Amino acid sequence: MKLVARCLAAAMLFGLAGCDGLDLKLPFPSIGDLSDLTILAEKKPTWQSPLLQRHHLVGRIWRPADGRFVDEEVLLEDLVRSAFILLGEKHDNPDHHLLQARLIRALIDRGRRPAVVWEMIPATRQPVLDRFHANYSRDGGALGAALDWDVSGWPAWRLYQPIAEAAMAGNLAMFAAGLPKSLVRALARDRPSLKFTKRRRILGLNNPLPKVLRARSIEQLFQGHCGLMPRDKLIPLFNVQRARDAVFAEHMLSNGIGGGAILIAGDGHVRTDLGVPLFLARHQPGVRVTTVGFVEVLDEALDPIEYGELFSAPVLPFDYVWFTPRADDKDQCAKLRKKWGKPEKSQAKDAMPEKKPAPKTELKPPPKAEKAKPAIPRQENAKPEAAKSEAAKSESRAEKPTAPKPAMTEPEEMGGEGSDTDTMSSDKPGSDGPKSGEVKIGKPRKLKRPEAPMPPLPRAKPPKPKA
Repeated sequence: MKLVARCLAAAMLFGLAGCDGLDLKLPFPSIGDLSDLTILAEKKPTWQSPLLQRHHLVGRIWRPADGRFVDEEVLLEDLVRSAFILLGEKHDNPDHHLLQARLIRALIDRGRRPAVVWEMIPATRQPVLDRFHANYSRDGGALGAALDWDVSGWPAWRLYQPIAEAAMAGNLAMFAAGLPKSLVRALARDRPSLKFTKRRRILGLNNPLPKVLRARSIEQLFQGHCGLMPRDKLIPLFNVQRARDAVFAEHMLSNGIGGGAILIAGDGHVRTDLGVPLFLARHQPGVRVTTVGFVEVLDEALDPIEYGELFSAPVLPFDYVWFTPRADDKDQCAKLRKKWGKPEKSQAKDAMPEKKPAPKTELKPPPKAEKAKPAIPRQENAKPEAAKSEAAKSESRAEKPTAPKPAMTEPEEMGGEGSDTDTMSSDKPGSDGPKSGEVKIGKPRKLKRPEAPMPPLPRAKPPKPKA
């Protein structure tokens, strides 16, 4: 573009050289002066986000495929040749929406007329978009009011208005692809309507994600909810996320037949490994799809490769990444904790199991030390009693050398029961029960009584006389 602008400027000067009234003694403009003609095309964006504007990644475009920074012109050349273009965003960053509008205007200037598909506008508001398009309206403010944007729950309309005005200036058709809240609730409860159930096969939702990608998607949702929800409770949200991606792809395919389509959605929907591109490639294999993610810089992250961790991926999952300043430094997780309340219970499943063993190991040593101190004098005082018991045992053995059964009491001394062996030894002849000085506590046993002779059983019939 620089070369074209400079050539045109030079041609204009040479054409004026033959006109009357031109002072040929004036100095010929330098290349630096001619480059001023390209300011309008190359004007850098004026950042609205106040934080980290001087970060060395701000304003630079990164291509993860080959790990290189590229110019905006290279990005536009790729977008012009793509049938479907997906522009991500962080919803509350105004610079992301200004860059989205900038790319839409650049595509219109290069002859493209794609349809614009909106994540934020529910499908029930499609008649409003059709009416403004049919009337060739250019009033972006009136469109926001007609959409009842103030009660939609999305960030202020003034952030999204530049996108709408860029599309309306080129008279591009706009389509509402947002799911109704009633359908979102039904999907979260795994009770979709019969109408949507019939569409599942058409949308491609019957094909499950590979386990690795499924785990990555759930991990991304876990981080997005600040770890306040257990991973198994995020499966309904995962199903809602996939349903949205499938519906967005359906709108792009059905409404972008002539000039392609542009999707305006969050970064999570436009990522190449999990989002809408998977469904586009499944329905139209080989179609050219280009995704652009707009990412806020981090103060401690200076290398673009480090930003892949924000998306639970080894590398940034976009075709191009445009780095921007940060809109604010608010702790969104703190806001979410305050909204939900009592985060300790929700984090117990993930964080508390690792911290529980520590206090137990710290509390064990003190009772052991207390028992060890009094144990020494007790053992010394117990020695005379042990000696007396051993003397009594030796005397009893001398008196009754034929009784070899005192060894059967060892299980009791070791803490075992030994009741069976005691009953067996006491029943034998010559055993007089427990010896003096010994106390045995065993299981209760029944005393054996002498068996009385049983009377003869009566017979039903008298015995036959002997012959």
